[in-house]
Amino acid sequence: MTDEQIKTKVQNLIDEFRINYQEYKKESEASIETKLIEPLFKHLGWTEKDFKKREKTQREGKRGFADYTFYIGDKKVFFLEVKKIGVPLYKDADTQVVSYALSKSVPIAISTNFEELKVFCVEEENIVKRKIMVFSTPEEYIENIHDLLLLSKSSFEQNLLLKKAENLGLLKKRITIDKPLLDDLILIRKYIADDIEKIYHGKYQPNEKEEITQRIIDRLIFIRKCEDTGINPENLILKDAVAVPDNRAYSKLKEIFEKYNDVYNSGLFAINKDNDCDKITINGEIIKKLIRYLYTSKNEGYIYNFEWITADLLGQVYEQYLGKILLESKTGKAKLTNGQAHRKEQGIYYTPTYIVDYIVKNTVGELLKDKKIKAKKIKVLDPACGSGSFLIKAFDYLRVNISSEKSSKQRMFDSQGLYSVKTEILKNNLYGVDLDNKAVEITKLNLLLKAAEKNRRLPEEIDLHIKHGNSVIDDETIVEYNAFKWQGDFKEGSFDVVIGNPPYVRQEEFSALKPYLQKNYEVYNGMADLYVYFFEREIKLLKDGGYFGMIVSNKWLRAGYGANLRKFISKYWIETFIDFGDLKVFPEATIYPCIIVIRKINKLNPKIQVCKMETLNFDSLEEYIKSKQFIINQKEFGENDWNIQRKEANDILKKIKANSIPIEDYVGNKIFYGLKTGLNEAFIVDEITRKELMRSDEKIGDYIKPVVIGQHYNGISLQ
Repeated sequence: MTDEQIKTKVQNLIDEFRINYQEYKKESEASIETKLIEPLFKHLGWTEKDFKKREKTQREGKRGFADYTFYIGDKKVFFLEVKKIGVPLYKDADTQVVSYALSKSVPIAISTNFEELKVFCVEEENIVKRKIMVFSTPEEYIENIHDLLLLSKSSFEQNLLLKKAENLGLLKKRITIDKPLLDDLILIRKYIADDIEKIYHGKYQPNEKEEITQRIIDRLIFIRKCEDTGINPENLILKDAVAVPDNRAYSKLKEIFEKYNDVYNSGLFAINKDNDCDKITINGEIIKKLIRYLYTSKNEGYIYNFEWITADLLGQVYEQYLGKILLESKTGKAKLTNGQAHRKEQGIYYTPTYIVDYIVKNTVGELLKDKKIKAKKIKVLDPACGSGSFLIKAFDYLRVNISSEKSSKQRMFDSQGLYSVKTEILKNNLYGVDLDNKAVEITKLNLLLKAAEKNRRLPEEIDLHIKHGNSVIDDETIVEYNAFKWQGDFKEGSFDVVIGNPPYVRQEEFSALKPYLQKNYEVYNGMADLYVYFFEREIKLLKDGGYFGMIVSNKWLRAGYGANLRKFISKYWIETFIDFGDLKVFPEATIYPCIIVIRKINKLNPKIQVCKMETLNFDSLEEYIKSKQFIINQKEFGENDWNIQRKEANDILKKIKANSIPIEDYVGNKIFYGLKTGLNEAFIVDEITRKELMRSDEKIGDYIKPVVIGQHYNGISLQ
C-alpha cells in the first residue's frame, strides 16, 4: 500500500469516527479497540499475526498491561495501551505503560484513545522529553501523516522511529528499569542508615546498621511483590503506613510486618528480641518517603510494578546494590561508595541471564531427562550464590518437572492448599553458600518471592539451606575467613548438580590462605586464582554421575598454574566447553570467560561439544552454539596446555611443532613472564591520569611508558 493509499484509508476512518462520535463515546474499551485502534494499525501495514492482544484481568482492582504487544518477527517492538473514547490520557497512565515497556526492555510505548495518541521513548528519564510524537486530535494523523507513517510496520522494519528518537537525543543513555530502581534502593538504604544514626547516636556499628537496613529493605520488597502479584494477606499494603500520622508510621509498618509473619512465616518477618530491626524506631517522615520510592521513582518518571520486575531482574539490581559499600562519614552519616575495590576483593560480577539459562539447562535440564531420576530427590548447589540467579532458574526447572510427576490426586490437594510443590523445592532441592551475608539474605528473599502464595505459610526449614560462609575453607579454626563446614546436608558427594559463577579473585589477594590450600587441594598452585579451587571443591561435592556447570576464566587452559587442575579434570567426562575469549560477557571486567559442563563419570568423552564464541550479538546463545560448535575428542587433552581448536587448526599446529624448534630450545633457556606489576590498579594508569600526573611534574612523563598486552597484537603488528 502506498503512502497516499494509507492516508486515504486513515481519513475514511476519521470520517467514520466523527459521524458516529456520540455512539463511540458509549462503546466499551474492547469495542473501541476492535472498531478503531486495530483498523488504524492495520492501515499502517500491521496484520493480526504481528500483534498480541492481552486479555483484560481484574485482580485486586488492577488490570493487565499492556493491551497490545507488537512484533517484528519474534522481537517485541512496542507496547500499546488503549483507553475509552472521552477518557483522558493522564500522566499516570502514560507513566505506567512507559514503565511496563522499560521493564520488558522494549524501547517504544504508545497510549491512545483514538482522539489522542502519544508515542514515548521509554529510555528517556525526563518525563516531558520522552514524548517522541503527540497527535492531539485525529485530524492531526492526516496533517502530520509523515509522523504517523513512522508507526507503520515498514518503518519499524527499518528502525525509522528509533532513528528519530536518536536524532532527538533520547537514546543516548540506554537505561533499563533496573537503573532507577537501583538508584532508589540505594537512596532508601542511605535514608534508613542516616536516621538510625540520628536517633541512636553511635549505638550501632556500621555493620549492624547495614544488617538492620538490609532486613527492612528485604521486607519492603517482599511486601511490594506480594501486593503487585495479588497475594498480599487481607489486602494489606505499605501505603497503609503512609496514611497514618508520622509518629505512628513505623509502628503501623511493624503491624504489617507482624501480619506477614503470621501468614508467611519463613524467618524474614520473624519478630525476634535479638533482631535489632524490630527494636528500633525510625522517623515517620523517612518511612513514608522510602515507601513512596517503592511505588514511583524519586523523579516520578517511572512506576514500579513488581509483577513486571522478575526475580532475575531484581537479582541484577541486588548484585549491583551489593557492590555499594555503606561507610560512615566523620559526621556519622551513611556514605555509599561505588565499591569497585569491594567488588574486586570478593570477585562480585553479576552473571547475565543468558549464561544462567544455558548452564542450568545443560545441567539441571539434562539430569531431568533421565526418567530414572525423580525431580523431587535432586539436590542443586550454588557455592557462590550471590543474589540467587542460578538457584532461581533451577527452581523453575524443578517446579515444572515435580508438578508433572505428581498424581492427579496430589494436584487436587495442591489446589486446596494442602500441598505446595514450591515450598517442597525450597525445603529439599536448593542449597546455596556465599561469603557475603547480605547476598545470603537476598538469595533467601528471591526464593521466598518465588514460593509465596496467597495466605499460605512458608515452612521455617527454608532458611536452613542458604548459608553464610567461605566455600573454599572448611577449617573452622581459620576464623577470619568465615570457614564453611561441608557436613550434614552439605556433605561431600551429596549433590546431583553444582552450578555457579565463582568469584574472580587473584592469587595475590589471599596469600595468607595458601598454606591451607596447599595442604587441602590437589589442584593447588601458588599462582592459581581462587576459582581454581572451586573446581575441585564443587566436583568433590557431586554424587557420581552428577553435573557440574560453571562460568570461569579460561586462563587455566594454558597457564602453568592450571596444570594440576587440568590433570584433576581430565579424568572426568567433559560434556561441553564454550570459550568467550576476550568478549565482554561481564561489562565491568575482562576476565576471558568460558563455560564448562562436566559429568562426574570416570570416563573420557570422545565428542566434547565445543564452541569458540566470536560475538555476543545473538538472539539465542543455545542456537548460536549449535550453529558454530565442533567436536573434540577428550583423549587429545593431557596435562600440558589444552588447545581448544577445530581439528583442522590442531592438525596445522601439530605439523608446525613437528617441523620447528620451540623458542626455549632455540635460546637454550626458559621463557619467562613479561612485566607483571602484581597490582595493575597501582602501576597502570589511563591517559587522563597520566596527564594529571604530568601537570604536577612534567618529568613524570619520562617514567610512564606505554603498556602493550597480548590483545594489542594481531599476529602481524601492534594495534
